[in-house]
Amino acid sequence: MSNKIFKPSKFLTLQLLNQKPYCLTIAASDTSGGAGIQRDLKTFQDIDVYSFSVITGITAQTFENVFFAESLEKNQIEIQLKTILDNFPISATKIGVVFNQKIMKLIANYLTKFQLKNIIIDPIILASDGTKFLQNSDMKYLKEKFLLLADLVTPNISELEILSEKNIKSEKDIISNAKKLSQKYQSSIFVKGGHFRKNRNIIKDFLITNNSVEIFESPRKKLSKTHGTGCAISSAITAFLAKDFSIKTAVREAKKYFLAK
Repeated sequence: MSNKIFKPSKFLTLQLLNQKPYCLTIAASDTSGGAGIQRDLKTFQDIDVYSFSVITGITAQTFENVFFAESLEKNQIEIQLKTILDNFPISATKIGVVFNQKIMKLIANYLTKFQLKNIIIDPIILASDGTKFLQNSDMKYLKEKFLLLADLVTPNISELEILSEKNIKSEKDIISNAKKLSQKYQSSIFVKGGHFRKNRNIIKDFLITNNSVEIFESPRKKLSKTHGTGCAISSAITAFLAKDFSIKTAVREAKKYFLAK
């Protein structure tokens, strides 16, 4: 019999100490706490997963307006990514505001290097007040390269129009445009329908997976805050995927979580 003493790996040690799955959010900070890193971390905590974060930039916001938004330097983001991914086994990753192509390429390199799974990209291009988080010069890389990394893309109606380059006037348009994106990126698409106001009392969200369509209906909530709802739903889906739910079940549970808040 060997006299060697068994020494568990650092990952196994972490798993023994903490059985919660590990979720990572890569996004910008929001001073109001309504969206971004702060909203993601709150959501992860609510759903009982362990939270890690990489901050891509800082913003100065209220619930209604963005007054300032600026990315961090590439090396500042890279040291965060390296520290987390070298030391913790991440089960699911949500990506929000990425600001520019340079940051997207950096994130893509690390996602690929560490072979991360359950990658959710929330393609935040514009804030609710119209502030641009991603400039036109960087849109091509987002559309043609970055979104190919995602297992699930979670645009709202405005973002779906931008990504598909087609106006949306009906539910048929939503489904058609989302199907084309699903085929293009070989990923599932979850369209958040809160901005589509054909029905004032009902919200319909659309999940397109492998060319199948599922519609999730829910009552329209009266919200005290005008931004961050998309962040909450996307991060909730991320947390449930980390718990080994299917995409369809993760979306269903995320909707329940949001309605209960």
